[in-house]
Amino acid sequence: MRPVSVGKNLTAATATTLYTVPTGYYAKCTYLNVTNSSVLAKTISLSWYDVSLSATIPLAADFSVLSKVNFAPLSGTQYFVMEEGDYIIATSEAGATMSIVGTFEINGAQRT
Repeated sequence: MRPVSVGKNLTAATATTLYTVPTGYYAKCTYLNVTNSSVLAKTISLSWYDVSLSATIPLAADFSVLSKVNFAPLSGTQYFVMEEGDYIIATSEAGATMSIVGTFEINGAQRT
């Protein structure tokens, strides 16, 4: 297991990929944190794209984050496991100044 943390400053109203699981690996997503640096409350949507299902799974949909506040949709003992090619997408509201940080535990996949 190798821990990896990734951070991105989001471009408002643009889908931004936070992290994509590399080929041959799986990742345990253990932490996600969003910071709203905007002057006003703004919304954010977070999704997990599951390649094996060809499906986008919402983690937070148009969640309102107050000005100068952090939002941790995933922390503590919560986690989910992503497979190779899966990725996390963050989209903030137009006019927003937001950032996102995620921590993943990366492991080599056992191929059969």
